[in-house]
Amino acid sequence: MKVLAALLAVTMLFSAALFAQANNPVPFVNQPLTPASVAPGGAAFTLNVSGTGFVSGSVVNWNGSPRATTFVSGSHLTAAILSTDIAAAATGSITVSSPKPGGGTSNVVFLPVRTPSTFVSMNTSSFGVGEANVEQLAVGDFNKDGNHDMAILVYETSGLFVSIQLGNGNGTFTQGAQYSIADYGGGLLSADINSDGNLDLIVPGVSSSGAIDVFLGNGDGTFQTPIISQPNSGLYGGFVLADFNGDGALDLLAVSGQVCVLLGKSDGTFQPETCASFTGMDPYYPTVGDFNGDGKLDIAVFSNNGGDSAEIAILLGNGDGTFKAGQTYPVGVDLPALATADLDGDGKLDLVAVDNTDSRVLTLLGNGDGTFREGTIYAAPFQPYTVLTADMNGDGNLDLVVRENGYDLATASVFLGNGDGTFQPYADYDALPSNYSAVADFNNDGRLDLAVSNGSIENVGTITILTQDNGSTASLSAKTLTFPTQLVNTVSDPQIVTLTNTGTSAIKISNISVSPNFSELTNCVTVQPGKICKIGVFLTPTIPGSITGYIAITDNAGGSPQLLNLFGTGTVVSLSPATVNFGNVKVGGLSAPQTVTVTNTGNGKVTLAGIGIGGANAKNFMEVNACPQQLPAGTSCNISVYFRPSASGVRKGVLGVKTGVGNPQIVSLTGTGT
Repeated sequence: MKVLAALLAVTMLFSAALFAQANNPVPFVNQPLTPASVAPGGAAFTLNVSGTGFVSGSVVNWNGSPRATTFVSGSHLTAAILSTDIAAAATGSITVSSPKPGGGTSNVVFLPVRTPSTFVSMNTSSFGVGEANVEQLAVGDFNKDGNHDMAILVYETSGLFVSIQLGNGNGTFTQGAQYSIADYGGGLLSADINSDGNLDLIVPGVSSSGAIDVFLGNGDGTFQTPIISQPNSGLYGGFVLADFNGDGALDLLAVSGQVCVLLGKSDGTFQPETCASFTGMDPYYPTVGDFNGDGKLDIAVFSNNGGDSAEIAILLGNGDGTFKAGQTYPVGVDLPALATADLDGDGKLDLVAVDNTDSRVLTLLGNGDGTFREGTIYAAPFQPYTVLTADMNGDGNLDLVVRENGYDLATASVFLGNGDGTFQPYADYDALPSNYSAVADFNNDGRLDLAVSNGSIENVGTITILTQDNGSTASLSAKTLTFPTQLVNTVSDPQIVTLTNTGTSAIKISNISVSPNFSELTNCVTVQPGKICKIGVFLTPTIPGSITGYIAITDNAGGSPQLLNLFGTGTVVSLSPATVNFGNVKVGGLSAPQTVTVTNTGNGKVTLAGIGIGGANAKNFMEVNACPQQLPAGTSCNISVYFRPSASGVRKGVLGVKTGVGNPQIVSLTGTGT
């Protein structure tokens, strides 16, 4: 009898395993689609869709409607897109649906139907969401009217809410319902979690209780009373929805110091979390993709291990909701966001990250086996915080959309992609400071737009919408200027920046503002298409030490104001004279000494960190000095400089004086050997 019972138990387990294996996974779609965008009015074409978890019977949807689909592999589908789908400018929402058992609908990837452009031009508008602090947001068509809506986390003194903003299809929104949430939201995710064809909202909490609110959608822009799950431990950090165990139910990934997975039940609830720690790793900010091509979803995380030992780490999926450690890649910086897409068009997923500390964008190019190689690093505006990928200018190449805090001026930027994994210098656009953004076509013109939640601005929560237009756009010849060390209360030589009108209509400049310690001179007022104007920029330091600033050019071009980042160093140490010419000296002979005076013009003592000779013919010059290491305020010391030419002709060098701030100050030295 016991043997029979054991056999029955084994049989039941085996049958359950077969059933679980028979379930189709929820598909996951990668960026980019191929093509990534198309021009309106074209012929029918074949769309290539890549991703993970495709099965025979998976169907590609255009705005929710199925299109004839060919199954190529578990990571590749093709679909027949109709000429009527692209007859006019619009943006197609591409998803993949797989049949039951399991199955479900993938994430959305946008396909712009628009005329390509060599630039991105944006107009800015904002609307308030009550007297509230607004942060995270999610985009989706919650009422199935073909317009993109938004769900926004709202924090008021009266409570915590999810606010629904229903899109009107012209870039404006109508206030929908508000729903209370049980816990301070650490994330806001939108997906069809119960496979009923309606988008749902998932709000993971971040308190010690870590409650998870799941609002099942009714398909009309309203949501049901939330299902509240209570994990065993508080969850917080970066959250992602995906089917990590391939059973056809979306799971919730939470990464903050450890990796936790709550396996979904397809009804809006989750199983208890399973968490894992990885030796020597403190993971945050996950992004998801199949990095080694085995059909199982992997994750990439930023791991801050203290000091300069930060790294990007790859955690390879086992296909059951657990992960094993893969390769790590040192970065030594603070990376608050990661994203994945095929940036270079080789069919392998790559990574892009933003560096909040050093204001950079970093790329890692995938080898297709779970390993990566170093890509290019790009300068970004100050304090980049998030990164998204999309074809913003309709040229078929993925671009980067980076959100940054900056100087509260240029807080969104676009890096246009070249299609080979490299990107052009950024163009920046005005918005208010925040950390959260989303891309969608809010006015249905085929050009992707950007929504930004702006936190608390004068106690009023604000959403900024940056909608693309095809008007004028301005380009600066430089994004940053760095000045040599300059004496406090003096004016540097100018550096020239050119502003070019790269658009189709005139640019009218209404204001140029400059931060303290810098100045500008220009006659730029109106710049016609294809024309330029010049701006002279000066360092005018009033304080010693490193100085950072900006110039903001306000105009009617897309992305106004145009931002120019400025760097310089002020000093209170003066060198006189600025140049020394020894005239003609016989080769091998020694000149009479020339005196250079070092003066501390400040109110406190200055450290003279070093004095020396450099330049092309440094060995032809010598210096002797009696300068103290600490030069008191208002005092001077002298440096005697000699010229001993080793060859005939003009000989050049520099005398450098290092004062502990900025680069050494220099005096140009010249003489002629005879």
